[in-house]
Amino acid sequence: MNSTSSIFANVNNILVLNDTNFKKWKEHIIIVLGCMDLDYALREDRPSDLTNASIAKQRAAMEKWERSNRMSLMIMKHSIPEAIRGAIPEET
Repeated sequence: MNSTSSIFANVNNILVLNDTNFKKWKEHIIIVLGCMDLDYALREDRPSDLTNASIAKQRAAMEKWERSNRMSLMIMKHSIPEAIRGAIPEET
């Protein structure tokens, strides 16, 4: 498990996205999310919607994917200028 100070350092060292550094920003995001074990939603498709018949393994996979997706989006939004953050949907 990452310590709070390590997480804070990783997130705050991500370059701020601008119109000239997308490739470098993306590489840095992928490395940071991978090191923090939060890149699951980037590597795997979203699992099928859960039903009442879903087994524990399916529920666990969905929880893992949703957490990874939520945390990844929060970290990416942190490194995007406020002027363009509003264009990112909350739910995906």
